[in-house]
Amino acid sequence: MANIDIYSDYDDGDFNFLTPQESEKPYTVSEINAGIAQILDSRNTLVWVEGELSGWKSYPSGHCYFKLKDADSQIPGVMWKSSAAKLDFRPQDSAAVIVIASIRVYEKGGYYQLDVHRMMPAGVGALHLAFEKLKEKLLKEGLFDEERKRTLPSSVSTLGVITSKNGAALWDIVRVVAKRAPQTDIVLIDTPVQGDKAAARIAESIRAMNEFGGVDLMIVGRGGGSAEDLQAFNEEVVARAIYGSRIPVISAVGHEIDFTIADFVADARAPTPSAAAEMAVPDTRENERYFEQCAARFAGGFSRYFSDVRERIERVKFSRALRRPITITQDAAQSLDDAKYRFGKRVKTLISLRNKQVKDAASRLNALSPLATLKRGYSVVLDVSENLIRSAKGLKVGDPMKITFADGAVGAEVTDV
Repeated sequence: MANIDIYSDYDDGDFNFLTPQESEKPYTVSEINAGIAQILDSRNTLVWVEGELSGWKSYPSGHCYFKLKDADSQIPGVMWKSSAAKLDFRPQDSAAVIVIASIRVYEKGGYYQLDVHRMMPAGVGALHLAFEKLKEKLLKEGLFDEERKRTLPSSVSTLGVITSKNGAALWDIVRVVAKRAPQTDIVLIDTPVQGDKAAARIAESIRAMNEFGGVDLMIVGRGGGSAEDLQAFNEEVVARAIYGSRIPVISAVGHEIDFTIADFVADARAPTPSAAAEMAVPDTRENERYFEQCAARFAGGFSRYFSDVRERIERVKFSRALRRPITITQDAAQSLDDAKYRFGKRVKTLISLRNKQVKDAASRLNALSPLATLKRGYSVVLDVSENLIRSAKGLKVGDPMKITFADGAVGAEVTDV
């Protein structure tokens, strides 16, 4: 490729380009573009650019082409298949994004463009950078080390839950625990899970749960939301509170695709609050079935044993040596029947007692469940701020409200006071 030299002189406000030596040939358009590309490539560095997407197109090849613009200007951009495959959101026109790119020249078209290596929504750019920085810091300190994480207890008598009492996460956990292990007690510390002060409150609740005592396992989490909604679980104060907890912690934040700093520090990570409850408590219905199977096998084994003994006795009592003391054999046979009957009756009584204990525990838990209260015909009335309305005082015609029943919620409005 030819080296490009540009000659210029300034005279009376005009640029006069000097003619190269006659032995030199004029540059072709391709040589000009190649020369500019060489200059950019030799000095190029990564740039951090924010703008609005326009004309986004994804081709069958996997490469994506678009323009990045602001109020005054625009730049063509390209994202090759290898980089586009790493996108964790779906770009669309008018979306505000932040990109990390290098500047290149498309020689055939004769224009420069952004070669985008990474793209993220503009709203989460700063949060993502803070997330990566804190993640790297805590990783170096060993807060994520697998060897320090504890195995979850196999039996949970009391389960601690740190979340908002008004969130769906709490009801998901209660529903799963009531179904799988109704004998399990739940201790809730009502805690805000989003907002500027949420991280400090979550950390305080974790420490309070440890001071409460008697809790075998703790679930810390909330339902899904935007990156900003989940930010409290990406704060250092929460990470260190989880790390310092004496109680094993399951982190259950957002949906399956959401990952937070709390997930990396916790002893276990659940994709959803419901999944966390399933991890926390075993299904006692399976235990009950297993117990019944064991009892049946136990009783069957003794029955076969007694049957074998009976057969041997029957053979012996008709032998020549024992024909005379036949009464002894008959008494032994009767005693064997009595023992077998008492054993069978005892096993059935034991099984019945265990079944009754499980059902009584389930009934007690169900009686304490907020869902049971709602199913009896009661409802919960909240204002627009999700605060509980306890009295008609203070209400006026036209005030909006939300009424929650056992199977859902409806919006309402005050028509008369």
